[in-house]
Amino acid sequence: MLMILTVFLSNNEQILTEVPVTPETTCRDVVEFCKEPGEGSCHLAEVWRGNERPIPFDHMMYEHLQKWGPRREEVKFFLRHEDSPTENSEQGGRQTQEQRTQRNVTNVPGEKRTENGVSESELN
Repeated sequence: MLMILTVFLSNNEQILTEVPVTPETTCRDVVEFCKEPGEGSCHLAEVWRGNERPIPFDHMMYEHLQKWGPRREEVKFFLRHEDSPTENSEQGGRQTQEQRTQRNVTNVPGEKRTENGVSESELN
């Protein structure tokens, strides 16, 4: 099972590349395939009816294309030569979640209960 994804490398739609997509292909794979060697941060964006949306790096592209069905012809994919706004906010969100987890009360058998890294005896 193989699909071909056309990715425009510039806004004017004159420069493009065709990327082979299998069920295992992620958005990150597509970006790596399209960008120049040594090029910095890029992301894949889809444009449909004038609305642009960045695609997360871990998105499975084969499945994504299938979901569009007959409208797939109306969707255009662009390589944007900048960080994805989605990736930045998601990573920040994940870090915040991890920090929250680290701040939770930890109960370790045989040790005093600590909250936010401070033992009860230090709080009193």
